[in-house]
Amino acid sequence: MQGFIGDDANILFDGTAIVSNSDKMTVNRIGYNAHGDFNPQFNLMYAFSADEMQPVYYRVIAGNVRDVTALSLTLEESGMKNGVIVADKGFASEANFKDIESAKIQYVIPLKRNSSEIDYTTFKSGSKSTFDGHFMFKGRPIWFVQNGNIYSYLDPDLKADEERGYLCAAERGTDGYTVEKFHEKQHEFGSITLKSNTGKTAKETFLLYKQRREIEQSFDFLKNLLDQDKSYMQSEKSLESWAFINHIALLLCYKVYNLLKSKELISQYSIADFLSQLKYIKSPTA
Repeated sequence: MQGFIGDDANILFDGTAIVSNSDKMTVNRIGYNAHGDFNPQFNLMYAFSADEMQPVYYRVIAGNVRDVTALSLTLEESGMKNGVIVADKGFASEANFKDIESAKIQYVIPLKRNSSEIDYTTFKSGSKSTFDGHFMFKGRPIWFVQNGNIYSYLDPDLKADEERGYLCAAERGTDGYTVEKFHEKQHEFGSITLKSNTGKTAKETFLLYKQRREIEQSFDFLKNLLDQDKSYMQSEKSLESWAFINHIALLLCYKVYNLLKSKELISQYSIADFLSQLKYIKSPTA
């Protein structure tokens, strides 16, 4: 797998939980996942190359392990020099940031909107002149302000959508949604705040974070396209084989996906339908 990783590759890291109810392995442990479940599971730590648009490395980790040590070991084992962790808000804790900095790992991690590290003074002013500047993203302006390694962004389109959604919920009488609370938190709507030690510009940091959807898509391919959201393996050797075969299958999926994308056919053909058709093509010598 190290052969897929270039010295200057832009690598994104993330993990996903896979349910496993086997009582013959020690790697599957009770752990929290994105669905709020505490089922026996193991974690797949994945590295995705934003340059090559494909997964390049994976590692099977115990289901109750979600600390920086696992990330640090993954970076060391893979031999990556320029890995960047692009994680979700759930990873944004003071202890995690301290451990990441100590391990000298680069990261881009969003902060929760109620984080004490965020200074909303600029957002409360209501004047765009108080921002450090703006850049265009998909045809719309993104305003930003940088305070050291904290990058705060305002997306006016997102702000309008979130305000509309909140007020509609308040009109319906949804529990916890009131006009008074709307006024209290109106400055947070449309905001995204990232913490990063990469030293990149505000725009580069924002675009790097937006690439997170690529590695999320690889998990979608794994769990939905390949139907591997669970494992029924009964030994850790079998589990490692299962993970390796799935990794090869993911690489092949991305070869098809990138080919369709390069020919501008991705909007016309579903990759799932395409792979279904490939199942019926066999070598005449087979």
